Amino acid sequence: MEPKILKRIRLIENKIESCLSEEDFISIPAYSLELEKLVKEFAASLETSDSLNSNAEELEKISSKLEFFKSETATIFKNYRSKISARTKMHQAYKKYSG
Repeated sequence: MEPKILKRIRLIENKIESCLSEEDFISIPAYSLELEKLVKEFAASLETSDSLNSNAEELEKISSKLEFFKSETATIFKNYRSKISARTKMHQAYKKYSG
């Protein structure tokens, strides 16, 4: 079951990366919730300490990927807001001074 969950986690991670690159901030929350659910499911499937130790590398990868998504989302969204704000200001100035 673990490889199947890991495959689904990778799929959702790829979808989140795609959303970030496309600045699709509407879809990210749903994928984030799905990713959270899958990570919890994966952690629950690691019932024994042997299983936990053997999957420590995978857990570390997931953790670093989540940290990456957190920082990347904040950075991209900040840049997106600045871009939209500049566009809005230019549009308002155009409307104001064009007639």
